[in-house]
Amino acid sequence: MSRATCGAIILAAGMSRRMGSNKLLALYRGKPLAAHVASAVEAASLPAIMVLGHAEGEMRTALADHSVRFAVAEDHASGMGHSIAAGIRAVPPEWQAAIICLGDMPLISPTLLRRMADDARASSIVIPTFEGRRGNPVLWGRDYFPLLEQLHGDGGARGLFEHLAGSLTFLPWRDDSILRDFDTPAALQGLQEEQS
Repeated sequence: MSRATCGAIILAAGMSRRMGSNKLLALYRGKPLAAHVASAVEAASLPAIMVLGHAEGEMRTALADHSVRFAVAEDHASGMGHSIAAGIRAVPPEWQAAIICLGDMPLISPTLLRRMADDARASSIVIPTFEGRRGNPVLWGRDYFPLLEQLHGDGGARGLFEHLAGSLTFLPWRDDSILRDFDTPAALQGLQEEQS
C-alpha cells in the first residue's frame, strides 16, 4: 500500500488545563510543541489534518508554515473523543488509514510514522510499544472510522481497544518517545533541561 493512502490526524484542540496555558504553543527548541509534531509528519511524507478548538486563531498562526489542513472540533471542551471524531470526519476519501497523533508529543520520530504508514491497511490498528507499554500515535484503518466518528467525552479511543483486542497489531519501538507527552509545566521544564 502506498503511503499516499495513509495520513496523520494531529490532535491540537485541547484546553491544556494542567499546563495553565496553551501547552501546544509552548516553545521547545524555538518552536511550538504542536509544530514539532507537524514537522515529524511532514518529514515522514504524510498528509496531515490538525484538529483545532481552543485558541484556534493562535494555533493557525503558529502552524502557518506547515502544510497541514485544519479541522475544527466545535465541542472540543467536552473531551478528546470529540476531537478525534472531528478529525476522522475531515479525512479525505482516498485515505485508507489515519495515524492519530497527540499534539503534545514533540519527540515522535518520522521513522516511526513511516513504519506505521507502511503497515497501513483498511483493517489495521497499529499501536507502538516500548518495553511492553502501549504508546502513541495509533494507526486506525478506515474500517474503524465509523466507530471513531462516534467517540465523545475525554476517554479518547482507548476504550475501543478491549472490544477490538483481536484486531490490534503491536509495533515494538526503540525508545520511550511514544510514551512521553508534556502536559504540565514541570514536564516541559524537564524536557528543556534534558535536551539542553
